Amino acid sequence: MNFQEFYKKTENRLTDSILSLWSTGDKEMQDYFKYLIAQEPIISKTIFQNTFPWKPANISFKETTDIFQKEFIKALATIKNEQFQFPYDRKPYKHQLESWDALLNQNKSIAVTTGTGSGKTECFMLPVLQDIHKNCKNGKGINAIFLYPLNALIGSQRKRMHAWCSALDGVRYALLTGGTANTSNFKDNKKALPELISRDQIRKSPPQILFTNPTMLEYMLVRNADVPILEKSNGTLRWILLDEAHTLT
Repeated sequence: MNFQEFYKKTENRLTDSILSLWSTGDKEMQDYFKYLIAQEPIISKTIFQNTFPWKPANISFKETTDIFQKEFIKALATIKNEQFQFPYDRKPYKHQLESWDALLNQNKSIAVTTGTGSGKTECFMLPVLQDIHKNCKNGKGINAIFLYPLNALIGSQRKRMHAWCSALDGVRYALLTGGTANTSNFKDNKKALPELISRDQIRKSPPQILFTNPTMLEYMLVRNADVPILEKSNGTLRWILLDEAHTLT
């Protein structure tokens, strides 16, 4: 992109908008506005800041067999949609590899603080999927709760989770928000798998992975209609994950 040209075009369009809105057909007033704009520009000068790449690990995803099972690696590496594929030859970032090792091999809790686009989601989501696929495949009851402060953030993870759970047979997930339908029909239920799309489904057969927000979680803990979720998940919870943790108090 030619940023210099983009900046100039933006400045010109803003100037034209001001002149057409406040001084249509009045040359004297237009000249005065042009004088004012020349004295104090409409938009500030552009500032460019370098970002440095995150350090890659010294091994590829295919070589992470001391962390992930070969079956798990193959499932994610062979997803047809390249947007959600984790290829064999991709070298994960160093902080991703350290996160995976800490969660799965050392059984530690972690806090991931790194920049946008550095793969924070993979840091915690892949270990959760590996653990559930290995130990809770085709199980009933919630094994992992992903807590997001905003429903928009939950929705942004939906396609990725759907692709990964589809590749990993026996792992289901659901989104429990204010917009989750109360009921759904058999045809829609089957088409949506591995996602459960209604509260009725979640209550009858809680999925291994539940995406929700703090408000809905609180409702679930006190609402009589949601008692079946708690009863059927008794003793099954293995993971609690807080996204955007700095927003929570």
